[in-house]
Amino acid sequence: MNKKLIKEFLIITFTIMLVFWGGCAFISQFYNFTVNNLYLRIMHIIGGFSPTIASYISLKRNNKVKNFKEWLKIIFDLKHNIWTYLLVILFVFIYYIIGCTINGFEIGAPIFMIIIILPMMLVGGGNEEVGWRMILQPELEKKYGFNLATIFTAIIWWIWHLPLFFIKGTANGNMNYFLFGIMCLTLCYALATIKKVSKGVFPCILTHCLINGLSAIFVFNYSFISCCISLVITIIVSIIVLNMNSKTRYNN
Repeated sequence: MNKKLIKEFLIITFTIMLVFWGGCAFISQFYNFTVNNLYLRIMHIIGGFSPTIASYISLKRNNKVKNFKEWLKIIFDLKHNIWTYLLVILFVFIYYIIGCTINGFEIGAPIFMIIIILPMMLVGGGNEEVGWRMILQPELEKKYGFNLATIFTAIIWWIWHLPLFFIKGTANGNMNYFLFGIMCLTLCYALATIKKVSKGVFPCILTHCLINGLSAIFVFNYSFISCCISLVITIIVSIIVLNMNSKTRYNN
């Protein structure tokens, strides 16, 4: 495990997050501004890119990438087999079928809007994966193994989101922070599994974009029961997939 790389990544990530999201939360709470305010929106976007910015800086400082072009090439490696992309669909399906079945749902935007929403979600969440799943998860796995690394990543990811719950007008502002923590752990298991199987970042970015983007189409309220069931099923599927992947590699 590269402690220096992890330390630099987390320090840069949380510094940017605290300055921009923390600043947003302070202004929102004390001056009653919402995230729709132009300046708050800009600060909100920059804060969301904190893991992305930290990814490039920390990897460059630790000689893991030579330049920005090489960094982008690693991130947007689309050449993965069909099973990787089916795995992406499977985890997204689990997430939504359980939430919609247990809690009920409404159709928000028309389904065809996913074509427009999906690229937008690269800014609205997908970009984070070049930090969490490209650096943090795999580095932690080297010392703590898959399960503990996934739990640690989920906790850090959950804490990182905290200021959003104090910014008026954000989607997180109306959510329960502890239920959100269960969701973070669920998604971390899904994303960590996809990363381990594919060894790539782009499938994780795509999964994150789909999860966030489809929330504008299939709208449901989260509940403790649905979050827990989703977590358990995701972990079970993760174990099965990783065992199958290990056997396939062993046989080859």
